[in-house]
Amino acid sequence: MRKIYIACIVVFSLIGLKAQQAETPDRAWLFGASIGANSAQGDWSQQFGTNYTIGAHLGRKLKSNYTFTLEWDYLFGSDIPNRNGALNNLLTEDGNLINLNGSYAQVNINQRGTFVNFGLEKTVPWLSPNLNSGFNVGVFGGYAWHWLNVDNVGNDSPQVIDEYEKGYDRLGQGFQLRQSFGYIYLSESRLVNFKLSFELNQIWSQDMRAYYYPIGELSNETQFNMLYSLKLKWYIPIYLGGKTEEYYFN
Repeated sequence: MRKIYIACIVVFSLIGLKAQQAETPDRAWLFGASIGANSAQGDWSQQFGTNYTIGAHLGRKLKSNYTFTLEWDYLFGSDIPNRNGALNNLLTEDGNLINLNGSYAQVNINQRGTFVNFGLEKTVPWLSPNLNSGFNVGVFGGYAWHWLNVDNVGNDSPQVIDEYEKGYDRLGQGFQLRQSFGYIYLSESRLVNFKLSFELNQIWSQDMRAYYYPIGELSNETQFNMLYSLKLKWYIPIYLGGKTEEYYFN
């Protein structure tokens, strides 16, 4: 009876210990790439249409599920909404540009930009398979550059190439803020790791060119631009020290 009594005490002690076992989230480096679709608002809505981004990011995830993140994004898009207005001082009455050969030139004007941001993210493990996954919110701050890419196919129109292109590219730059709301999934197998998020971008920028040929001298006033973004990120995590477990004894 004494042996049975001792065995029961050991079993119940182990059960109680397991019940009070508390896992903590992993520490990790998060390397990854992203792709996003964006809609321009504010002053940009007059220059940019729907555009897209590809990017790279590096994150340092803590056991507290806070992540410090450095992000780089490259923005690109198709022809701008008002192509003729961007070249209206060069076009013929039917909206074409004459090249050196006296024929119609092919000129594409596309959206371009690049963003660099540093941010802090927090993951809350709700509706998640593990403590490293769940709803994710983040705030970022950084710098943005944006311009119109004037592409003269054939390089046969001196009006829009070399130094003259600067009179049409609307190069601008300024500070950027970003808020991110999404869901992050870091699998137990460590093979499937992604985040789907909705992002709000605010950019306060100024024209870096003093003159824009279609309208003349540019203002030095700050423009307020916005992008609404849907972004998918794919991660390669490198975990540090494996999982940590804490044990409590009564």
